[in-house]
Amino acid sequence: MSSPRTTAERLDLAIDEVLLGSSPGLAAAGAGLPAADRPMVAVARMLHEALRGALVSPRFEARLGTRLAVGAASGPWVLRHPGRLIVTGAVGSAVGVGVTAFAVWRNTRRTGAHRLVGRRG
Repeated sequence: MSSPRTTAERLDLAIDEVLLGSSPGLAAAGAGLPAADRPMVAVARMLHEALRGALVSPRFEARLGTRLAVGAASGPWVLRHPGRLIVTGAVGSAVGVGVTAFAVWRNTRRTGAHRLVGRRG
């Protein structure tokens, strides 16, 4: 047994239907959206229509595609040297723990010394 869908999930379903070509009214009704939320489906349809055309030139798309293909082939440094990333993380963690331990040790020593100064034997 599944839990009832939230309004956000129903809205998401209605927008998916609109993007597949359904009318906003039918999509909203099919998803079970309340009447107050149905205008959002209509706005999604208007945005889809307004942004349908290409926003950039074909030349820009080709250049971007080439740059992404070249970048994906070489990959970022981290993916080319995964072992170094692990070692770097381990060393960084050890240094962090060491510095923290030293700071705690120094702080406890200083407070302990101040507590003993005022005591009388």
